[in-house]
Order: sequence, then structure tokens, then C-alpha cells
Amino acid sequence: MNKEISRNVRLGAFVIAGALLLIIGLYSIGKSKNMFGKTFSLSCEFTDVSGLSVGNNVRYSGIDVGIVDEIEFTNDSSIKVVMQIDEKFIKFIRSNSIAAIGTDGLMGNKLVNITPGTFDAPLVEDNSKILSMKIVNTEEMLRTLDMTNRNILVITGNLKEITDNINRSRGTLYTVLMDTSLARSVEHTLVNIQYVSDNLVETSQQLTDITREAGSGKGVLGTMLNDTTMSNELRNAISNVKEGSEKFSKMSADMSEIVDQINSGKGIVNGLIKDTAMANDLKVSLSNIESASKKLDEDLEAVQHSIFFRSYFRKTKNQPK
Repeated sequence: MNKEISRNVRLGAFVIAGALLLIIGLYSIGKSKNMFGKTFSLSCEFTDVSGLSVGNNVRYSGIDVGIVDEIEFTNDSSIKVVMQIDEKFIKFIRSNSIAAIGTDGLMGNKLVNITPGTFDAPLVEDNSKILSMKIVNTEEMLRTLDMTNRNILVITGNLKEITDNINRSRGTLYTVLMDTSLARSVEHTLVNIQYVSDNLVETSQQLTDITREAGSGKGVLGTMLNDTTMSNELRNAISNVKEGSEKFSKMSADMSEIVDQINSGKGIVNGLIKDTAMANDLKVSLSNIESASKKLDEDLEAVQHSIFFRSYFRKTKNQPK
């Protein structure tokens, strides 16, 4: 009898302990999944959920705020994810918040990360839909890295082959790389280029200053551009230069015509230059004119001293001019 009572007591204690453990376990699971609290629903759509499953955590700014409640296809290229969020976080999540699928740690379970929205956006409500962002697939990233590594391996192999050829050939490129005097020449050239560049900058600044002064009417150029009097004088000067140029062109044409006549044996000038007889006659005529002029002067002098005309010339000389 005592043994039976002891057995029943142990059995009852075991059942009670099991029930307590079951209740504690269910409470822990319910608390972590927010089964006993008030929640609201949020949804978003992805083209690829990358292994996300129902029951995975939902985080807002790194804090667990809910779980994934439902995953379903809306069409052949879109997957709808429904989340149950603790109601106390509804006052923080904005309508322009963005959901993205991430990983809990490096190799942990998938989860949904919700990034905060802007303060000017309205708060979400129950059954609201928020935006989603495509995440970088880890497998795709690893494939890309593998391809990149292969390309780097090929490039390094090509570079090694090029450097080996340079060392063996000792050609122009080897000379360029190893000649210190050439390096100094290149450095000197770069210094000259820098000097020219500085001069260009200074010249550009000076031109800018001149243009600014001209626009404000300062300086010679500004006066020429803004002073109407000087502008008219400059216009008249240009007109005079143009007129003088036209006269000079006409005179040049006349001189060309005279030279053509001389070269063709026509005209008086040609006779004076090329006809020696005419030239001699002209010299004789000029000599006779000069001799006659001297004799005329002597005759006039004699007439002035003549007794018949002396008084006339004296009277003429005394008259005021």
C-alpha cells in the first residue's frame, strides 16, 4: 500500500513537473513570437526571399519587433511577405520605411530588417504595405568574387609575362624605366608644364580683370566701349584711314600707269629719261632761260638807276604795302 502511494506521488510529481515545463516552454515560445500580445500586420513584396521562412524574426533598427507570419506568391515574379509586429512599435514605423532581407550574423537565419523612414512621412497602420529593397545575394556575390579572382589571376600572369619580356629585351621601355637622366628630364618637363599652367592661370585672371573693368567703363578699353565721343572719333579716324587708303590705291594705280608708259616708250617722261637728244635740248633751253633771266635782272637794275625812272621807283618803294 505504501509502495503504491509512493509510486502515485512520484508519478504525480513527474506529471506536474512536465506540465510546468510545457507551460514554461509554451510561454517562452509565445513571448518570443508575441503570441500573447497585441500585434498589427505589415506586408511587403520581394522578387527573391533568399530562404526566408515563416517564424523568422523582424527587426526595426536592430531591435526584434515581430515575426514573419506568412509568405506567398502574388504572381510569377513577386513574393508577398506578411509580418506581425508588436503594437507598441506602431508609433515608430513610417510609411516610407524600407524592408530588406538580411542574415542574423554571418551564417545565421534569415530575417527582415526594417529601416526607419523620414519624420515627415505618416505612421503605418494595421495591414499597411511598405517598400522593399533588393538585397545582394550571398551566392551571387561569391560567384562574382570568384570571377574577379580569376580575372586578377589572368592579369597578374600577363603582367609577369610583360615584365619578363622587358627584362630580357632591355629595349626602349626598359630604358625609359631605368634611365635616371630620362626621369630628370621628365621631371624638368613637368616643372615647365606647371610653370606654363601657372602663367595661363595668371593671364586668364588678368583677362578677367580687364573684361570686368571694360564692362564697368574703366580703363582705355572701357572708355572706348562706353564713351560715345571717343567712339565717334574712332569711327571718323577709321573712315579717314579708309579714305587715305583709297587715295593711295588710286595714286599707286596712276604711278603704275606712268611706269607702264615709260616702259612702253610713250609720254614726255619717257622722252626725258630715254631720249638723250631731247634731254640735251632741255638742258640748253634751261641754260638759255637762266641766262636770259640774269640779263633781265641786270636790265631792270639799270632801269631803276636811270634818270628817267629813278623817281618812279623811289616813290613806289616808299609807298606802304
